[in-house]
Amino acid sequence: MLGIKYFEQNTSKNNKIYNRHYLAEREIITFLNISEYYGKKIILSDERKQFLDLGCGDQHLRKSVEDRNMNYLGLDINDVNFEFEKLPLENNSIDFIVSLAVIEHISNPDNYLSEIYRVMKPGGIVYISTPNWHYSYKAFYNDPTHVKPYNPSTLEIILTMYGFNNPKTFPGIRCKPKWYYMGKNRFFKGNYLLPFRGETKYVPGFLKGKSTSIFALATK
Repeated sequence: MLGIKYFEQNTSKNNKIYNRHYLAEREIITFLNISEYYGKKIILSDERKQFLDLGCGDQHLRKSVEDRNMNYLGLDINDVNFEFEKLPLENNSIDFIVSLAVIEHISNPDNYLSEIYRVMKPGGIVYISTPNWHYSYKAFYNDPTHVKPYNPSTLEIILTMYGFNNPKTFPGIRCKPKWYYMGKNRFFKGNYLLPFRGETKYVPGFLKGKSTSIFALATK
């Protein structure tokens, strides 16, 4: 499993961008690790690989992606309306599509999922995160922009409905050992065996990482 320790040991914490880059590294390392657990080990150092960050915000993933010799493209709501508009990309042109905390903001995901499928290359991977309704239902609508909740089963079902192959869901925890992500009790482990969130101070790291979200992977 790729780890975060190398990054921590080789990056100055006094650097003003450390915290933001640290979070990006955790996201990308988790994406690479879960892809391997899913059965699609990603071979890096290939500049032909196209990585789409759908819902990119300030593009904080860009450096971590480009450091791994992939071509980064970020699109956000200011560039294209995911619910109604076509992505400005060719058919079958993207190898990896990561869309973090987007789908729960879309009332009708038809265009969003259809466009992801259209632009993804055969054999490509889509990686989606969203709150897990089973564990987030009390707070889900505290964000007024949340409009559509999912749980692991419904997320796998809707990906299947839109033509994706072999959808699988994992707890939304970052950079943990493989056993946290595997087995029928994986969401329970991610929520209850990690009782504290990552920003909690004075708590050992092995107790941090409490998850109320889902990662979903599927291929075309």
